[in-house]
Amino acid sequence: MEREHQGFIFSNHALDRVKDRSVTQDAVASVLRNPDKTFPGKKPGTTKFIRTLNDRKMHVVASYLADQKKWLVVSVWVRGEEDTVPLVWQLITLPFKALWWVIQRVARYISNK
Repeated sequence: MEREHQGFIFSNHALDRVKDRSVTQDAVASVLRNPDKTFPGKKPGTTKFIRTLNDRKMHVVASYLADQKKWLVVSVWVRGEEDTVPLVWQLITLPFKALWWVIQRVARYISNK
């Protein structure tokens, strides 16, 4: 991933979110260039850009850097979608999920007697 893409600068956080959320930097640039809606961001000096692309409601928060005449992308997410869970975390939590499944089945069996 590039720190600067199509004239937009991506923060480390934004680069991580793009990767985690299966969003391309091109999609982010498209949202910034042609948003459906814009709102002031929660933090002073930020703007929230929203656009639906390929049936995914993309949200981009960016801050304008007047000295560089460029937008700094602060964060990116897709409304209604969860982040992908790393395989290592899936493997670590698998035994606990299996144990919880067994406990639920045993509890149901006992409650039905």
